[in-house]
Amino acid sequence: MGDQQGLEIVSYAQQGAGLSEPFTMIDLAEIDDLVLSVFLCQGAMPFHQHTDQDELFLVHTGTISLESDWGTVILRPGDLAVVPKGLRHRSSALLRSHVLLLQPRLVVNRRNGHRRLFALKDERRLEKISVPAVGHQIASPFRQVVIAHLDTFALHLILIQGTGPWWCTDRHSSLVLCYEGPITVDSELGQASLQSGELAIIPKGTGYHLSSAERALVLAVERHPQPSLFLPL
Repeated sequence: MGDQQGLEIVSYAQQGAGLSEPFTMIDLAEIDDLVLSVFLCQGAMPFHQHTDQDELFLVHTGTISLESDWGTVILRPGDLAVVPKGLRHRSSALLRSHVLLLQPRLVVNRRNGHRRLFALKDERRLEKISVPAVGHQIASPFRQVVIAHLDTFALHLILIQGTGPWWCTDRHSSLVLCYEGPITVDSELGQASLQSGELAIIPKGTGYHLSSAERALVLAVERHPQPSLFLPL
């Protein structure tokens, strides 16, 4: 981890590389009631389910199999999938694979009824999304493209090219995850440079803008109401 003029920079690539025991995990950052972690997937986890939280798996290195009552998907670097709460699942990998895991960790009764219902067996199938493939289709810089939903949050993919508008979120802190860089973050706390495999958290209420002389991709999250069972990916 590092700090540049008030912005803390976290290298999820380095943090993941430091893991040695299968299925050990390091928490990287908190975004409101979401926690972003990295874990080492090697071998097979037992089947399990989470009654109060969705989980988003994004493979950084290696290849994992994500098995569930909705079927199995194979995730390679840049692929992601969301496992809804209540869905029995397990992850496995033949070789060392580093996976980013995004999940809410807020006590359910603090959500004032804004939560999704349980997933039902055979209701639908797991879907996987390729971050690079979606990124290649984005033509307009700084347009936030929703690629997945996670409980009361949406995961956005943003093409960074040139200098973007001034953003400020009062409802929660902002995640700036540099998937493909480099990018520059100019904020009220100072300026920071992010390379691929690094992220920064912008505190709630802090204004910032992103820029890059090259074509770059950033992942971000934004809260949204989610009263229904399913939302399209």
